[in-house]
Amino acid sequence: MNSILNISIVIPTNGRVSLVERLLKSLVPERNSYKYGKTEIIVVNSGNNEDSEQIKKLCKDYDAQFFEGENSVRKKRNLGIKKASYEVILFLDSDVAAEPGLLNLHAAKYLNSDEKNLGGVFGLTKFVGEKRWWWKVVEQTTYLDSFSFAERFPYNSWTIGNNVSFYKSVLFEVGLFEENFPYPLGGDDLDLTYRITKTGYLIKSCPEAVTLHSTETWNHFKAIYDRTRRWGSMEYYISKRHPEIFVNCIPKSCIMFLFMMILCSVIALCAQRITPLVFFDFWWILHYFALYLYDCIHKNGGNPVWYLLGKSIRVWYRLYYEVESLKNGDFSCFHKEMSFSLDQTKFMLQREIFALKSFFVTFAALLCTFLVGSLII
Repeated sequence: MNSILNISIVIPTNGRVSLVERLLKSLVPERNSYKYGKTEIIVVNSGNNEDSEQIKKLCKDYDAQFFEGENSVRKKRNLGIKKASYEVILFLDSDVAAEPGLLNLHAAKYLNSDEKNLGGVFGLTKFVGEKRWWWKVVEQTTYLDSFSFAERFPYNSWTIGNNVSFYKSVLFEVGLFEENFPYPLGGDDLDLTYRITKTGYLIKSCPEAVTLHSTETWNHFKAIYDRTRRWGSMEYYISKRHPEIFVNCIPKSCIMFLFMMILCSVIALCAQRITPLVFFDFWWILHYFALYLYDCIHKNGGNPVWYLLGKSIRVWYRLYYEVESLKNGDFSCFHKEMSFSLDQTKFMLQREIFALKSFFVTFAALLCTFLVGSLII
């Protein structure tokens, strides 16, 4: 069995000087203790001139190669792949730090593998740093789920672009990261890694290989809004490239409520009465509590305020997906949703059926209440 495996570490960044320094510093003991061959670090930066000079100096201090790249994560990763000298490429985001054993653990998965079609290894990412109230909101979204795939699944259909390594030959075989998406960031890691598994390669989990992700780049409204806009919009383009992972679903209650809000507003305006809007507000609140109780029963609830804000972010995500679809003349967004497994599809369907029932039941209950109230008055 071959006991040599050289690793190229590719780090795309856009400035973030202090975070890049933290990462490079954390990689020093990892490279010194690496026992399977050679390592190299390739940093590709698209920041301003001042940041570039500081990062260039850091690269010199920490024995890393520095390259200027365009302001596109996928283009920076592709440049790093092309500049890499070694057979395995490990991608690290600039806002993480390496935990002890990271490189050796990735290499051991390749060298000790019984799978002939192993294409990549995916590690675990943990968030560290200050977690203000906004973090409680982020936890109510699904945005953090993929960071923990490595400890939930032995193999992965797709992964994020951090703490994941691949054979360089596999990356070239599937065509590298897609550079022609309309947004400079978002969806590219899902697209590339799913193309790898769709080609027939396995991406094996290695939860012992850990990176620590700073909350600094997530723990505020703008960071989550930007991700919501990009990821939601990019879902349309993913659906066009990989239609097989989009399944039929029941129209989302949030979209139905949006149409009903517009309808109630029009009725209120025409009738010069606020009653339709009051009715709509009570209806929406009842529906929200019904879904909240359902999710609590299925252990997906939590603080009702954080829950409401978190689910609101998911609504905006869905709206961006549907707006992007409609801009391109595609109406399938109203009855399609991404799913990678039968279990995931079943779970989504159960919740959608409950949401649809709640939509009509809460409407009927509230309508009866208003009618009875008007008779009594």
